[in-house]
Amino acid sequence: MNEEKLKSLILDHIRSLDKGKIRRRELYGRLGLRDLDYSEFKRVLSELEKSGELVRLKGRSFALPDAGGLVAGEFVASRHGGGFVKPETGEPVYVRREDTAGALPGDTVQVRLTRRGHVGLNRAGEVVAVIERSRRPIVGVYRKVGRTAYVIPREDVYIENLLVTGGEELGPRDGDIVVCRAERGAPVYTLPACTVVEVLGDPGTPGVDVLIIMRKRDLPIRFPDEVIEESLRVPADLGEEVVGKRKDIRDTVTFTIDPVDARDFDDAVSIAKREDGGWDLGVHIADVSHYVPEESATDREARERGMSCYLVDRVIPMLPERLSNELCSLRPREDRLTKSVFARLDREGNLISHEIANTVIRSRARLAYERVQAYLDSGPGSGEDGIPPEVGASLTTLSELTDILAARRENRGSIDFAIPEAEVVLDSAGFPVDIVKRPRLKAHRMIEEAMLLANTITALALSEAQAPFLYRVHDTPDVEKLEAYADIARSLGHDFRTSRSGDPFYLQQFLASIRGSSHERVLNMLLLRSMKKAAYSPANLGHFGLALPFYAHFTSPIRRYPDLLMHRQIDRYILGNGREPRGRNFDFYEELGSMVTKREILTDAAERDSVKMKTAQFMHSRLGEEYDGTISGIIPIGFFVELDAFFVEGLVHVSSLDDDYYEIDERGVAMVGRNRGRRFMIGDRVRIIVSRAEKDRGEVDFVVLEQRKERGIVEAGGKKRSGRGRR
Repeated sequence: MNEEKLKSLILDHIRSLDKGKIRRRELYGRLGLRDLDYSEFKRVLSELEKSGELVRLKGRSFALPDAGGLVAGEFVASRHGGGFVKPETGEPVYVRREDTAGALPGDTVQVRLTRRGHVGLNRAGEVVAVIERSRRPIVGVYRKVGRTAYVIPREDVYIENLLVTGGEELGPRDGDIVVCRAERGAPVYTLPACTVVEVLGDPGTPGVDVLIIMRKRDLPIRFPDEVIEESLRVPADLGEEVVGKRKDIRDTVTFTIDPVDARDFDDAVSIAKREDGGWDLGVHIADVSHYVPEESATDREARERGMSCYLVDRVIPMLPERLSNELCSLRPREDRLTKSVFARLDREGNLISHEIANTVIRSRARLAYERVQAYLDSGPGSGEDGIPPEVGASLTTLSELTDILAARRENRGSIDFAIPEAEVVLDSAGFPVDIVKRPRLKAHRMIEEAMLLANTITALALSEAQAPFLYRVHDTPDVEKLEAYADIARSLGHDFRTSRSGDPFYLQQFLASIRGSSHERVLNMLLLRSMKKAAYSPANLGHFGLALPFYAHFTSPIRRYPDLLMHRQIDRYILGNGREPRGRNFDFYEELGSMVTKREILTDAAERDSVKMKTAQFMHSRLGEEYDGTISGIIPIGFFVELDAFFVEGLVHVSSLDDDYYEIDERGVAMVGRNRGRRFMIGDRVRIIVSRAEKDRGEVDFVVLEQRKERGIVEAGGKKRSGRGRR
């Protein structure tokens, strides 16, 4: 009997009972499971309990959740204690701090429903049992008092310290940052128990701060030995047996354009303008699938990682360095294996035909975005730093095509949020020395347009071949969220019509209409948050943001697993070089898409954490300094201010304003004093002083000194003075 059938049998039998509950041993006997080991039966019951389909009562009895007013699910903690339990199905259950019964974030718990409610949740309850401790790592400070050791977690969601009951043989010292995992612990313990599994070291040591983020997010630090060994066995030489089976385009002018500090180059381009005014564009992507056999140790590790993670001072790669930085990196003047998309376009940029092929290339130049932009702005360089003439001519041609492709993208309604990203500039010791807006140059757009076209062509080709793969999907936005967005936009003086919000072309036009206004960035951000998140799925939902019916990721197999999967499916279904492995159905690809989407969310969060941490470290050395800025967002506890001098955002807490009672207005665009009517609105100019910068939390706080208005300046106490104050 398979496991799913056994689970159904168990649930059906308990459902048929008059009492609605039964002891475990009695249930085993009634079901007549003589051929099934009792320990295996207990494991299946535990699985049903973890999923919330059964609840455990006193005396080792089991019942359906409704029978005992019990619910099982994951405990999600809040920063100030308490939280809620998230069951597999049904609404979350609110749990007060005093009712958590020692549950830790991520634990699978059982809660008894009560009559108490909570704002935003219809159900409340109290934890009666911790079914299973979370295995997520907990990062904290190791402390030793006498013979007792404990860990102080670095995250606010842990409201208690953890008693160390194992792992001290690793040699942690008082004050070290350690990684631990929670254990069940004996009943005599007053604190949750944990085992130290890793010692990160002194928090003041360079690099430990980023290690903390990696471990908090459970990111891998090292590759398993078998993966490293496997990658070292991959031959570097490309014999005629390999090259002879590919389209040889080593004589074609190809080149890469990447960030100046990039270490791997997985995409190259080539371009030629035809006599009829059209273009032949080639996009050449490192053929990682040639070097990473399916279900090899390297492949399994890459699938587990999902994608590379780019932190402020390091990269956590999806593939070992031997592959990502050497064999699969399209280095100049070296033969490299690629998968190429050749697109023939007419003079208006319409796609006439395409070809997808396994190729071998030899890049002519490794270029940086800034160098390409300088060339486009001022023409050819000279000397050793100059761009080769044949590459320079290709850059000029690609620049012309980019203008046409960008115009076509705009005309079909592709949404360009143009939200700047923070770039943290570090010194040699890893200390932040500046925080600036990452530039977005014409050189960036040239590569973006080429990659978008290649991604679109490969998605369409595999779709027509009826191949299973992971689309990059972006569903239409939620109408209710856009209605809330419309209220905010109108409050700021911008007319947003929800009747047209399902049309990406209209959204693009609206964003263009607010360009240059003081509300541009905040409205861009709020609109982006109103959208659904892009995801990976075998079901094609289209890509709303790009206004494309077919789209997938093909162009970065070194750093994204879905791209590597695309390469394999192209080999199987387009080039006829293989067959689909047995047992792979829609459910397999759906599960893979869900897993990679979750990994993307996790890596994005880690990347944001690292920027916030370095930002707080940067601002800590500027405590007490004054800066001008713009109010960029409102939340219940205060408002955010973006500085002019640095690309830094900090919070002005309502408690720092004055003795009035402040609350958000009905549309969420201003913080208003109830008694004196002092008003702080999104887009207002203010002068602040840096009052707090906490690296561990990645938080920066400001205090308002002056509020700059069109008719003067309002001081912190609310008194207006001349507009000739400090600038």
